Amino acid sequence: MTSTVFATRLMEKIPRAGDIVSFRFERPEGYQYLAGQWHVVTIPVSPEPLTHHFTHSSSPTEPFLEFTTRMRGTQFKNALDSLPLGVQVEMEGPFGSFTLATASATATGDRRPLVFITGGIGITPVRSILRWQVDTGSALPEVLLYANSSENAIAFRDELDGMAATSPDIRVVHIVSRPSPAWIGRQGHVDAEMLADELGDVASHTYYVSGPPPMVLALRDTLVAHGVDRDSVKTELFEGYQ
Repeated sequence: MTSTVFATRLMEKIPRAGDIVSFRFERPEGYQYLAGQWHVVTIPVSPEPLTHHFTHSSSPTEPFLEFTTRMRGTQFKNALDSLPLGVQVEMEGPFGSFTLATASATATGDRRPLVFITGGIGITPVRSILRWQVDTGSALPEVLLYANSSENAIAFRDELDGMAATSPDIRVVHIVSRPSPAWIGRQGHVDAEMLADELGDVASHTYYVSGPPPMVLALRDTLVAHGVDRDSVKTELFEGYQ
């Protein structure tokens, strides 16, 4: 899919969880992308414009463009937070290959269940993919293992749980490493024991892993060590996002 440069306007800022905020923009006519891809955003500030890349947290089935990020107090994030609604920004995209290979999988007869493993803001491409699957009715049997430090940091929690409640093919498992006493879900970190407990035969799935590089690389090594073919593990590293 060929990338393009275009102008768009900020429509809405949506708090998600903790310091996580979604920024929603007009979607230009003709702009096409695949669920899970990313784009580059340039905002008009003085003395020089600032540029950053973000994954689409929106789905191609939605009429707007959205990215979701942690507001960490950097120069770019501060400028982004200060943008008034209606301001024009420049975007370029789409880029990236953290996308579903459903056509090739169907052609080769590979219909193995999908497992998405993500942590923190790494949920953004997964939300895009799951939203697209639900909207198009194309979900395979699949599991989302979503790790966060606390239950108050779970972005898109209600929407993800709603997808699981309405789609028989989607199961969502929240994992919290520092839970409150009220938390009744899974605790700790995603490791080999948890994978076996949740998935059974770990080697019989196709994996999409996104999040902080240490987490993603460690999980990839764990999966390969437990018999998963390296080509069956697709990764997206979110450097500097945590």
